[in-house]
This record gives sequence, structure tokens and C-alpha cells, in this order.
Amino acid sequence: MSWSNPWRQGFRKSTLLRLSIALVSLLLLGTNILTAFRGVRIHPSHLAFQENDLLQRHEYSNHTADAIKLPPFTPQESFGACALILNQNHRITEWIAYHYFALPMRTLIVAYDPKSTQRATNLLHRWRTVIDIVEWEEDDYLPANWSDGITRQTFWAKPVESVIYENRQIYFMQECTLAMAAKNVSRVIHHDVDEYLRIHTKVVQGYDTTHPGHITEFLNQKNNTISDIVPGWSLNASCWVFHRLLFTPMRKDWSTEQQSIYQKNDLPWVRPMHFETLRYRYRNAHIQQTGKGILQLNHIPSTVLFRRENFFDKWLKVHNPLGRSLCQGPWPLSSTPLILNHYTGSYEAYLYAAQWDPRFQDRTEWERRTAHGKGVPRLEEGITNWVAAFVAWLSEPVARALMSDAGWRDEWNLGHDA
Repeated sequence: MSWSNPWRQGFRKSTLLRLSIALVSLLLLGTNILTAFRGVRIHPSHLAFQENDLLQRHEYSNHTADAIKLPPFTPQESFGACALILNQNHRITEWIAYHYFALPMRTLIVAYDPKSTQRATNLLHRWRTVIDIVEWEEDDYLPANWSDGITRQTFWAKPVESVIYENRQIYFMQECTLAMAAKNVSRVIHHDVDEYLRIHTKVVQGYDTTHPGHITEFLNQKNNTISDIVPGWSLNASCWVFHRLLFTPMRKDWSTEQQSIYQKNDLPWVRPMHFETLRYRYRNAHIQQTGKGILQLNHIPSTVLFRRENFFDKWLKVHNPLGRSLCQGPWPLSSTPLILNHYTGSYEAYLYAAQWDPRFQDRTEWERRTAHGKGVPRLEEGITNWVAAFVAWLSEPVARALMSDAGWRDEWNLGHDA
């Protein structure tokens, strides 16, 4: 009778894996030598990262998918998110992990700008057992030749590329919202992958933000707790709008700030420099004037949600989705129960995005963005406890497998961009 030794099979798999890692390392080393002759330097951290990533992906494929815990809310009770992305893979991992934990986000529709050279499919795959994820190309939500009417116009006050981008964003928001309604999702967010929705703990003092789904739990309170804090708050509003706080790199006393960040981290494998929510702790003194909203699909009038007289009829807006008649807020910073952290990121990440996004230009524009608003930058750490809470909830091996590739990886330039 034939039989197989499980230990021997595991040993063979392990041996093959390590041989694969060795081969990859040799190939990368050869690439490094070749590019050195051409004047281009590959930092050793990239070699180490890619080798470790191969091992972690193997471990992830065998163990992690079945080990991700579910939050205490069904997909219908949870949030859905609509994300239109343009080469933002370095932000996707952290953004999904945080919102899966905090909201929770159980449904995600991702659309790729046609200029995208990346796909996030591999990064999204690890979440598919707990998040309903759909990936759209432009053809999935826009009719053919939809932008012809825009390009024929000659009176735009801004570059036509920007006008096309803004229209694409609106049409995606609308089609994604309808898709979420078809899935019976309760609440939908449309903010970007550099924006993080959180409870404003300086207003809602003492609220526990260390357990999964705490934002849904907070919004579901029916004992008037929120209305006691926030004037005019309605539990059954069609839409709420919240201000954004712009978090920017600190340009003074960087060594002291870096030391402070690392002192607060008890997980050796978590490098705060790779997590925007940990790395950037100072915000501009003034809030951004344009906010972002939460749609409550069960409370939007059907005449608004399902009116389809013309595909190009714009019934949603980016910063105030349903307009003042249906959206509550934004509230002043001193009384808003939720708020969005908006991260500009490093100059290197900005330059990377500028290759495709017409809104991004040069260092002068980046400095204008990061210095927007008067006043001294203010320390704001209301979100920084989430990583430790995420790890405590899922376990360190699972959390590590999910978040090992978070962040921008030009590590050797970090001293110059923060």
C-alpha cells in the first residue's frame, strides 16, 4: 500500500521554497550589479523586502485566508467603499486594513483610472474571504466615448485632463453607489485611499476605539448619545459630511520626532515609516474647507437614488455628496463626532503620483499643499492606536501577513522627505 510521509512532503516544500528564495536573491543581486554599472542604485532594503515578501506570501497562502476574523457586523450592516485609484498600491494595504478594522468595511469596489500601470489584484486577494471585492475597468461603469463631449469643448477654465478626471470620479461614485444599493449595503464612503475616517476622540471623549467595528457601533447608538454632543445630529440622515485634517511631514526636529514614533511602537516588525497613520502625527492648524461624506443608503429617497433619466445626470458630488438639502454637516472641529485624516505623504511619493495625475506638479506645488493654512502644526494622535488593536484582534502572525507590504519603500530617502 502506498503512503506519503507528511513530514517529508513538508520538508520538500520547504526546501523548494528556500531554493526559490535563493534564486530570486541571486537574480536581484545580478540586477543590482548590472544597474550599478549604469548608474542606478537599488537599495539593499528592496532585496530584503522582496525575499521576505516571497516567504510571507507562501505563508499567507497556506494559513492567513482562513484565519482572518470577522467583525461583529454582517456585510449589509457594515460599510461599503468606492475607491477610484491611480497607481496607489503603496497605500492600499494600510487603507484596507484600517477600514476593515474600524468601520468595518465589508464591501469594496475598486476602479482603475485608465492611466494606471498597476493593478491591486494581488494585494486585494488576501482580503477576499472577508470583504466582497469587485474590480472595475472604465468600461464597467462608463459608456464608450463618454469623454468626447468634454474634449470638444474649448472654454474650460482648467486643463481638459482635470475636467475628464473630475467627471470620471462623479460617474464612478454614482454607479458604485447604485451597485452598493443592489447589495443592500447600509453605508457607503467615497473618500480617497490617502484619507482615513475616524472617531474624533477629542469630541467623543472616552470612546473605545480599540475594538473592531467601533465606528458602526458608534453610529448605531439609539440613545441620543451623539445628538447630546452634536447639535442637529439625526440618526436617520441620508448623508453626513465631515471635515478633513491635513497631515503633513514635519520639517523641523525630525530626529526627535522619529525617535518619538519608534518609542511608541512595541511591534518590531511594524516600521512606522511605512504607515502613514503612524508616521505623520502633525496636522495643519486649520481644517480643509472641503469635506467628505457618508451615505446612508437606507435613508436616501428612492427618487434620488434610482432616477436614471440620463446617465450623465450628476446627482452626486465629491465633497457634499447629496447637497445641503440631504446632507448634514460638516460640523465645527470642536463638535464633529467623526473626522477624516488626510495624508499628503512624502515628496518622493508625491513625485511618483505626479507622473500620471495632472493635479500634482513640482516641489513648489507639493510645499504649497503641505503648508496650506496658517498656524503652527498640531500634534493629533487619535488614530495611532489602531495598529496595536488590529494585531491584538487578529493575532500577530495574521496581522503581519496582511500588512507586511504596507507603505512607500524608498527607505534610504526618508531622512530627506519628512
